[in-house]
Amino acid sequence: MKLGLYIHIPFCRSKCPYCDFNSYPLPEENLVNQYIRALYKEIELHSKKMKEVYLYSIYLGGGTPTVISGLSTNHLIKFIKSHFKTDDATEITIEANPGTINRKKLELLFQSGINRLSLGGQSFNDNLLKNISRIHTSDDIIYSYIIARETGFKNINIDIMYALPEQSLKDLQSDLHKVVDLKPEHISLYGLTISPGTIFYLKKQKNLLKLPSEDIEAEMFLWAIRYLKMKKYEHYEISNFALKDNRSVHNQIYWDNLPYLGIGAGAFSYIRGYRYGNIKNPRDYIDALSRGKVPMVRGEKLSLKKKMSETVILWLRTKDGVNYQKFQRRFKTDIHEIFGEQIESLKKSNMIEENESSCRLSEKGILLANQVFQEFID
Repeated sequence: MKLGLYIHIPFCRSKCPYCDFNSYPLPEENLVNQYIRALYKEIELHSKKMKEVYLYSIYLGGGTPTVISGLSTNHLIKFIKSHFKTDDATEITIEANPGTINRKKLELLFQSGINRLSLGGQSFNDNLLKNISRIHTSDDIIYSYIIARETGFKNINIDIMYALPEQSLKDLQSDLHKVVDLKPEHISLYGLTISPGTIFYLKKQKNLLKLPSEDIEAEMFLWAIRYLKMKKYEHYEISNFALKDNRSVHNQIYWDNLPYLGIGAGAFSYIRGYRYGNIKNPRDYIDALSRGKVPMVRGEKLSLKKKMSETVILWLRTKDGVNYQKFQRRFKTDIHEIFGEQIESLKKSNMIEENESSCRLSEKGILLANQVFQEFID
């Protein structure tokens, strides 16, 4: 079986006010060490059940994986490789906050076999970085990028955000000019989402956030798409752009609705049509594994219709869109028998473009993607 492996490190130096991920301010060192030992135990539990598994992608996300020591991460990667089959083609990614890495740490990460670095830059405007409570500066992003290149990393992603408080179109343009000047292989561009339970959500409720209008937000996104295309970055997924042959292997596993294993507090897995999630709280996660228990708390066996719906939605996120023959091969049925009405309706409203073999989001559909996806949910 081929799988992608996701490892969740739920700790950060501080919680960003817009973040709704399963992450927590960095606790005392003892708890971090206990958490890493728990990851080892969960890896062992799964590897005993999965004797013939090849990992073509390993992804360390969070939280901020680089808040733990470079040596701990080095040992963790080597432990994974000793329990699952990998090779030189396996893409191994780690997310990094520029405020949490230095040359020595990057050297240890690179020596472990990590071959892709994802820098959470978000903006090159120090005032905007303060507005979203990032712990790094624009200079930190550039320095981190330079030392990563010098260390040997040949595949680097930089995250940029738009529609931030007090951000203008000109601000975003400046950010993207600076990113492109660095020439990373991959750029992820995310619009700010205000999620319930976050500090920004409470501020918005009290009218304390000065956000760009929806029209400005749309203008930002469309400008970014056109500019990055001009600079030879392929817009291969709604929020992701890559130079030739540098699409993210791991994220394509999710967008193609293929199997993956999640290790860590709150991590999700999708294997043999069954999706399940782990215990979210790190202390409870550690406790379960200390007692030899698999830390799974919730799961479901997806119905055929739900698999079809989710697959279409995920495919529509990508430049390649929904390939009708591929759908036929995977589900043994014609897509138009299942979703013909939705496709026709979305085509009439100019949300999707269709030819004989496939359909994909139009420019209008990209801006209103969530409305499109809703059409395929039961």
